[in-house]
Amino acid sequence: MYTTKRTKFRATNLTLLLVALVSFGFANSFIFAQTEAAHELTTLLEENCLTCHGAAIQTAGINLSALLEDRPLVKNLDTWRRIIGVLEVGNMPPPGAPQPDDEVRARMLSLLRQNIDGFDYSSIDDPGFELMKRLTHTEYDNTIRDLFGVELNVTDRFPTELIGSSGFENSYNTLFLQSSLMERYIGAAQSILELALPAEPSSAIHWRTREIIYIETPGAYVGEDKAAEAVLANFMGRAYRRPTESMEVKQAVAQFTQARAEGLSYESAIKQVLQTVLISPKFLLRVEVGRDGKESYPVSDFELASRLSYFLWATMPDQELFDLAKEGKLSDQTVLRNQVFRMLEDQKANTLGDVFAAQWLGFHNVGTRIWLDPIDNPWCTASLMTAMRDESSMFFMSLLREDSPIRNLIDSDYTFVNEELATTLYGIEGISGDHMRRIPIDDPNRGGILGHASILALTSNYTTTSPVKRGVYVLDTVLGTPPPEPPPNVGVLSQELQQMREMSFREKVEMHSSNEYCRGCHSRIDPIGFSMENFSFFGQWRETYDFRSRVDSAEEADESITINTETSPEPITIHFKNTRKPISSKGFLPDGESFEGPAGLKQAILQDREDDLVRQVVSKMLAYALGRQLEYYDEPAILNIINVLEGNDYRFQSLLQEVVASYPFQYKKNPSEGINE
Repeated sequence: MYTTKRTKFRATNLTLLLVALVSFGFANSFIFAQTEAAHELTTLLEENCLTCHGAAIQTAGINLSALLEDRPLVKNLDTWRRIIGVLEVGNMPPPGAPQPDDEVRARMLSLLRQNIDGFDYSSIDDPGFELMKRLTHTEYDNTIRDLFGVELNVTDRFPTELIGSSGFENSYNTLFLQSSLMERYIGAAQSILELALPAEPSSAIHWRTREIIYIETPGAYVGEDKAAEAVLANFMGRAYRRPTESMEVKQAVAQFTQARAEGLSYESAIKQVLQTVLISPKFLLRVEVGRDGKESYPVSDFELASRLSYFLWATMPDQELFDLAKEGKLSDQTVLRNQVFRMLEDQKANTLGDVFAAQWLGFHNVGTRIWLDPIDNPWCTASLMTAMRDESSMFFMSLLREDSPIRNLIDSDYTFVNEELATTLYGIEGISGDHMRRIPIDDPNRGGILGHASILALTSNYTTTSPVKRGVYVLDTVLGTPPPEPPPNVGVLSQELQQMREMSFREKVEMHSSNEYCRGCHSRIDPIGFSMENFSFFGQWRETYDFRSRVDSAEEADESITINTETSPEPITIHFKNTRKPISSKGFLPDGESFEGPAGLKQAILQDREDDLVRQVVSKMLAYALGRQLEYYDEPAILNIINVLEGNDYRFQSLLQEVVASYPFQYKKNPSEGINE
């Protein structure tokens, strides 16, 4: 399949070359036109933009001189899309600076779109390359679990993982073996062996682990060295996720023999070698062998097994994958696709919800970065925030396992709750117990990920909603069409606006965003966020804004409080008047499509922006599977996956299958040869 694809690419290129040779005059004219267009674009940007974005002054970190020289322009796709975005809304050049007329601005946008949106990807034959990367903390814990058959989670006190350029923790550009982390791994290896293989087993789990590790024992017919060799070779093959080399086994046996000579018992000597394996880069790193030459090449079956298992399970391959790799069968596309189905049914695939979806959609931050003071908010318990995360994770996994269309991520008729989540945040009666269970939803506003408390809390301020955060979240995280970066020195609501108690939050935001610096972007962001204002900052439904204003007399007051102060000998009574304003949830998409409320927003997305949603889900899944940021040369893979999905109602299992079948997932290229121009 992939040889055919690469051949097609090359055949296409050859055909074009032959046509060019036969029709030299036409080809020459075409090249000239392209050159002229590039020259025109460079001239226009130099005249209007390089004063602030040149080599000398790089406002917002953008050097257009360097970007224009880096061809093709799609190499810096995200940056150019940001530039197109600010040109579209009129924020570049900034208000107050000399402005190009409408014709010049339109021409710049046209030329940029020709280079970006109109770029021909069909000639690209590059799957990318990664030499090695460290196991993430999640992958490490899961791999230890499967190596020893016991859940230990020794990385709980490790430093927090960074989110890489891919948007996920498994991005190779952050996964290095720092010296400080090596110290943690050494301590973790000692703890693992003490906990999993104690000198005196005291539980069924201990005996099970011994069966996994000690596959051979010395006796009348098997000497210690032979038994140790069998144990160590088996463990190293599983830990290194590939067949062991004879020299590796010899060195391990030599270490065992030396330990026995120093007086250690048989099992203690074995454990000493196991500890060495657990701190070896061959275990801690996912290493793939490179090859010489310019051509792309398929990864080995064992490398493919690891790519597959760490993608779907965030852990090492199981015995079935090892066996298929050993037999050379895993690279068979039918076998590979069948493995995807098998692995998805395994509980280990829940990491796609707990890790992939959590990091992409951001709900892993609920209960860590997103939390409320339990003294002031006794209802916001740790168990509630766990349930909030579980709802979103379980919902996403249900979409995968039931092979739902991608659009069901936005709109669905069910969710997952326990009693605490149902009663505290959703006002749903009749749910009892702590366990999460699936329930039907007949509220059109609540179904889908945008109605989950985890997402609504994530996109709020500490105790107030934020239409801006919610609007940006929908545009960026859900649709993959982020608005331009805000101008410098543009902050939150002014103190004067914040103190205007009788104004709704919508009125305050609209006043804040009415100035010329903010209007262009906020016209795209705010209407989306306003449509979700019926959801409070932690996801409860509300019909009104409730205000509490201080008044002078008890006759005017709806409520009062009495407090003691240090400045007054007597308690002071403060009177308040409560007022309510209905929430306006009208909004519209950037293309002008109007809607009202969360239900209207969801329908508008699915009617007008489903293509953006599909592309975002595909891009995020591919980036996670590859463990790296997507580059311009990954575009053919994205387009191919989308094309296949179109014929199958954009279903999630088809997405998984096509990601695994994709060119960059199964192939790689030596980076020393550079990227195809």
